Amino acid sequence: MRTINAAHAAELIFELLKANPWLNTPEIATGDDYQAKDEAILFLRNMAIHGAHSFGGISESAQRIASGFLLDFMGKLMNPEHPLNRKTWLVDDTKAVADQALQIIAGEIVENQPCPQGLH
Repeated sequence: MRTINAAHAAELIFELLKANPWLNTPEIATGDDYQAKDEAILFLRNMAIHGAHSFGGISESAQRIASGFLLDFMGKLMNPEHPLNRKTWLVDDTKAVADQALQIIAGEIVENQPCPQGLH
């Protein structure tokens, strides 16, 4: 186990996105996408626990939201003015880089997002 800072966390997220280019492919967000927020959060939770090699059967709106969450999170980690820039995470450094990134993502989702309705 190892404690990492925000700069290293951003590098891990970037490596996750490079290793899984399908996470970067959704189209531009639309006004109706926000309704798929819970579906996107559930997808990211499941991806962090079980892994994923595609978006599977989630809606296009949820794909755009999930991709946006990852890019926004990475941007916040890199912004010296954002509170996340001063945070640290404990990761299992014996795991692959993508798995370490997913540990961070899972921790942030659990910490910051209540369980979506009907997903208890």
